[in-house]
Amino acid sequence: MSQVLDDAGKARLFWASCISLIATSIAFGVITSSMGDFSSMYGLTNTQAGWVGGAALGGFAIAIIMLGPVIEKIGIAVSLKMAFVCHILGVILMMFADGFGQLMLGASVIAIGNGCVEAGCNPLVATLYSDNKTTRLNQFHVFWPVGIIVGALFGFWVSNAAADAAIAAGVLADSASVVADPATWSVAFQQAYDAALTGWTLLGLSALQAKMALVLVPTLIYGYMFLGQEIPQTERVQSNVSDDEVKASIASPLFLLMLCCMGLTATLELGPGRWMGEIMTPAMQSSLGTGSTTAGAGILVLVYGSGLMAVLRYFAGGFVHKFSPTGLLMGSAVLGGVGLFAMTYAETFPSIFLTATVFYGGICFFWPTMLGFVSERIPNSGAMGLCLMGGAGMLIVGYVAAPAIGAIQDSYIAAYMVDNVEATAEAAAAYAGKMAFRWIAALAIPLALVFFKLNKKYGHVAAASVGSNKESTDSESNQMQNSY
Repeated sequence: MSQVLDDAGKARLFWASCISLIATSIAFGVITSSMGDFSSMYGLTNTQAGWVGGAALGGFAIAIIMLGPVIEKIGIAVSLKMAFVCHILGVILMMFADGFGQLMLGASVIAIGNGCVEAGCNPLVATLYSDNKTTRLNQFHVFWPVGIIVGALFGFWVSNAAADAAIAAGVLADSASVVADPATWSVAFQQAYDAALTGWTLLGLSALQAKMALVLVPTLIYGYMFLGQEIPQTERVQSNVSDDEVKASIASPLFLLMLCCMGLTATLELGPGRWMGEIMTPAMQSSLGTGSTTAGAGILVLVYGSGLMAVLRYFAGGFVHKFSPTGLLMGSAVLGGVGLFAMTYAETFPSIFLTATVFYGGICFFWPTMLGFVSERIPNSGAMGLCLMGGAGMLIVGYVAAPAIGAIQDSYIAAYMVDNVEATAEAAAAYAGKMAFRWIAALAIPLALVFFKLNKKYGHVAAASVGSNKESTDSESNQMQNSY
């Protein structure tokens, strides 16, 4: 069905899509590793930092929802060109930001680029591999955690290189050299890092600028790989499914239910991820003890989890075949909720990574399997359906979940300090982070119940084909799209 007839053409488009997704997730990783930098450099509260982190996701929703209704008319290539421009412009804005407003603007522009990638590449991959959508979409989304690993590790290295340089130059040398207690050491080390944020440079770039500049590398690569390539029309357009049929599909009860669930699954997956570096740092610092590699050590939990997600998504075909998409979603909700809740009690190195294994093993299939389920069960929704799903997920995470996690922390910090007048700010922050994660973990309960019901109905029913509900004989496809 694809207009790309040769395997080499398909492969180039698929790999270009994968690298463009790496650009979006590197942006996620470096911004996550910079959440503390925003507060230190610009004096932001946790809520404001949450808004910047949220804007880096919420702008995604704006782009993908706006592109959804028109992408099959303007073509996927236009979306990919927009992504390239937005990634470059957004990075420049954040690298040279002068305050909260420009940080928000730069993060939003980057996120619009991310949304353009998602709006274009999801239907492109589904079209290139129309006979194996869920598995291929999972394999495509392998490169989301890959990019997070690269971005987060680079951000972690920059943070610690800057702090080490500050200590070596004599910043807080007296306090750092005599500290034996890990908790006190981490405070001194963080202070040294804060002092180095504007003084330390890498190729003439400050710590924050160096982190953001990394996004430009995959951006230039995917721009080159897409250059001059013929991008096929989507599967829906090639099958001559009318706009009215698309509208009927996205207005169906099943699609609307999945749209609501997408907001919750995205919150459970990406909300904690955005704050993982900050919230898990106290426990990680305590486990690692004194040393020079503890600044933002919580980001290592995100790196580990992203690596696990990449491996599991690569082998998603076996899981989908054994459990079905709905069975996989049900198990993901249970494991994700239990794992995140358990992480809030983890204090030692083994317990942190054991609970992280459960959490990331659960959430890893959420995003691509939700898209695969819609593409297979409501195929006439086309690219618009995939765009609306991705947009709903990022809209909730960006403008509700990420700021809300920051606001929850601010609230619990204030209450903790009132009840424990002699407590340190670090102790209050550690407590508040755990409470925020517990609130997010509770979202797994309604998700598990909904996916349990969907699995009973669709777990052993064959997927619908594009255009199938145009024929009166295909009543079962109609029933699947209009009921749940």
